[in-house]
Amino acid sequence: MSAPAGWYPDPTGVTGVSGERWWDGTQWTAYERAAPYAPAGMWPKVQVDTNTVWVWLVIAVTALPYATLFLVDGGGYLHGVLQSGSSAAVSGMIQWQLQTLAVSMLGWVAMGAGIVFSWLDWRELRRRGVPAPFHWAWSFFALLGGGAAVYMIGRAVVLRRRTVSGGWPPLWVWIGVTVIGYAITFAWLFWFIGASFGGLTSSYS
Repeated sequence: MSAPAGWYPDPTGVTGVSGERWWDGTQWTAYERAAPYAPAGMWPKVQVDTNTVWVWLVIAVTALPYATLFLVDGGGYLHGVLQSGSSAAVSGMIQWQLQTLAVSMLGWVAMGAGIVFSWLDWRELRRRGVPAPFHWAWSFFALLGGGAAVYMIGRAVVLRRRTVSGGWPPLWVWIGVTVIGYAITFAWLFWFIGASFGGLTSSYS
C-alpha cells in the first residue's frame, strides 16, 4: 500500500466492519477508532493502485465465451441435417449436441470464475485502503445474461469518486473486448446461416 498516513478502513477486521486503523505511511499501527459517519459521495479520496490482477482476470474470462464459438462444429451440424435419416447422421447429431452442451458448460464456468474474481478484486481493493469499493455481489448479474457489465461499470464509477487514480483503464479494455467479442459472434452467425442456406440449396438442386 502506498497511501499517505491517515485513518483508513481496517483491513484486518479487528475493529469491526465500521472500524478504522491508523496507517503511518509504511505500515498499519495499533491505533484504531470507530469510523466517522460520511454522507454519500463524501468519502475522502485515497491514493492507491486500483489495477489488481483479479480485475484483469474478470476481463479475460469475459472473452472466453466468445472463443468457445470456434469449438462448435457448424459443419458437423449441417452434415447431420442434410443427411438426416441415416444412422450415421443420427450419431453425428448426438455428438454435435453433446459438444454444444460441453461448450455451454464452459460458458457457465467462465461466469462462475468471473464472480469469484470479482470477489477477490473487491477484497484486494479493501485491503489496499479503498473505502467501500463497489460490491462484488453485483457480479451475479452475469447469471442473467448481463456479463460483467454491472460490476465493471459500477467499479469504475465508485473508484473515480473515492480514489485519486480512478479505475477507468480496466473498464475501457473490457468495453473493447466486449465489442470485439460481439463482432466475432455476429461474423460467426452470418457464416453459419450462409453455410446452412448454401448446403440446403446444393442438396435440393
